[in-house]
Amino acid sequence: MSLKFVTIFVVQLSLFVLTTADYDLMPDLFHLDDYDKCLYYSSHKDPTYCSLIVQLLPENCGNMSEDINRAWNTIQKVSSDNRKYRHDLLRHGVCASTLCSQYNGTIYNCLSNHYEIKYRNLALVGKVNYIRCEMQNSNYKSTSTDVVISVLAGLYILFVLSVSVWLQLNKNKSKGDKTKVRTSTTTFSDQKFLAIFSFCDNMNYIFTTEHNNQDYMLFLQAMRFITSFCIISGHVMGFSMMTPVLNPYELEKDIEKTYYLFFPQGKMLVSIFFVISSWLLSVQFFKKLKNDGQIRFRYVLQSIIKRYIRFTSGLTVIILHTSWLNHLFRGPYAEPILGTEYNVCRKKWWTNLLYINNFVISDGACLMHTWYLSVDFQLTVLGLFLLWLTQKQPKYLLLTSGFVIAFQIIFMFVYLAMNNFKFAMIVTAEMAHYFKITFLKEWQATWTSTYSNLAPFAFGLCFGYLYIRYEKHKYAKIYVNLWRILTILLILGTPLLSAYFMTTTMYTNRWFNAAYGSIDKILFDLGIALFIFGLSQNLGGIVKMCFEWAPMHTLGQLSFGAYLIHFSILEIDASLRRTPHYFSVFLVVCENVKILAISYMLSVIFTGFVLLPMARLSKMLATCKEANKQLKVVSKNKGKLW
Repeated sequence: MSLKFVTIFVVQLSLFVLTTADYDLMPDLFHLDDYDKCLYYSSHKDPTYCSLIVQLLPENCGNMSEDINRAWNTIQKVSSDNRKYRHDLLRHGVCASTLCSQYNGTIYNCLSNHYEIKYRNLALVGKVNYIRCEMQNSNYKSTSTDVVISVLAGLYILFVLSVSVWLQLNKNKSKGDKTKVRTSTTTFSDQKFLAIFSFCDNMNYIFTTEHNNQDYMLFLQAMRFITSFCIISGHVMGFSMMTPVLNPYELEKDIEKTYYLFFPQGKMLVSIFFVISSWLLSVQFFKKLKNDGQIRFRYVLQSIIKRYIRFTSGLTVIILHTSWLNHLFRGPYAEPILGTEYNVCRKKWWTNLLYINNFVISDGACLMHTWYLSVDFQLTVLGLFLLWLTQKQPKYLLLTSGFVIAFQIIFMFVYLAMNNFKFAMIVTAEMAHYFKITFLKEWQATWTSTYSNLAPFAFGLCFGYLYIRYEKHKYAKIYVNLWRILTILLILGTPLLSAYFMTTTMYTNRWFNAAYGSIDKILFDLGIALFIFGLSQNLGGIVKMCFEWAPMHTLGQLSFGAYLIHFSILEIDASLRRTPHYFSVFLVVCENVKILAISYMLSVIFTGFVLLPMARLSKMLATCKEANKQLKVVSKNKGKLW
């Protein structure tokens, strides 16, 4: 099997059917007139720039031969390969005010007439299927909502900076003050509350390199960073395919290479977040159960509120900032990217805040990449109820989790078989253009649906319980070696096996796709859960040492913010392009380094100003009632209020 896989890899790297000569016969798939010269440096009274989709058709439909219309035959040949662009749909941007300066009719009629005769030398006729025009003044006007958002953002930033400066001055002043530390109510409540928003304190926490022994899951921060790194890198590649390219031949040729088969495995990467989330949820629950003896339902509600505040604070900021992107950035690609985001978020922002946006992706969703937050929150609520119900008999947690995993396997098998869906979708050039893939039910079923992500959450709950039960257990060498073999086979072997199956005839078999598609992600998630369990039991050796390297804690803390921010950076970067970009793997790697660097640098500010203060605030609110009880006990014993 491995020899055949290597052979296919070598062949696909070097064998291509079409040549550049074939592409020279076809009209330019992507073309842009000078956007800024047209709108801002034009002598025309009403400068107008239009984006078009032009359908190419043969001029003589009744009687055609290859000699008469080589261009059309080449277009049909290329477009019939579903891995390539549809070269019969031209995506052009033209300066209509210049092109139609001598035309008395409408811009649409002018451009229609222009494309009807433009390719007549190739025996082709162009029909304008879509037109969108913009003038010097933006189509988006500032509203009262935009003003309110700006004022609130400014006031919050001013508040955080003021609190940070005030607390820092108090700290410096208290260093020379040897008087007795006050224990007034003001010190306990007001100053402690304000310290939550101190940017300096939050930076100290993010960049600290020393951690106490209670921080027993430091390696999880490394896993967060590595997962976020891979997902952001995948999105960078996606955007390089999504936006118009100068050399579509090179991109279409590159897609045929074997390493592109690993991009559809991204659904496995996202599930790592669910395993980590449920693992921590389970560990925290059973640690509290071990200390208190019983968990009240109030703890479930407090945990849900805490998770909601932590997620919603950062998500709200990202949703609100979409209102200003169209006012700040303009370009020929801005409307289909930033404009679409703006319009969808204005209509569906509430689905994000209720964490149900993964159910409404089919007709467009606000901030597409945040679907994982909705799935995580839904599964968190389900997991907390399950933990609370089984706290007296944890074995029922294992049994119920087994039923959940079995349900996912059976449901996914039936669903994939009924709809004849593939277990992994091969990303094609046309499918990636402006992320058309996200509107496909096949992608939604295997990536963003809650039912396809039940297993990773169930694995996290189970192995979190097993960690508490076997926290200081010593394992024989045979079990350590078995753990190493299983984790390597499941984590590395599953994506490799999936990529191999995508090169065989089994990929076209309905029943094989249903069977393998129902278990591929589950096998990978089991490997991740075993890997986390092994590291928590000190079985990782040098791997755990690398994962607990001090800078990994900082990068892990910043990863959530970087994940939320990076998509907007990619959208802005794509919207500012004035010409189709040249595609090459080297340039994509350079773009990846740039986006990652900007995302993590901005995440420092985003985390210090918003995410960490809200996380600390949610923790304080969740524990304030318990703290008040302790204060009452102290007050009663001392005979006075503290």
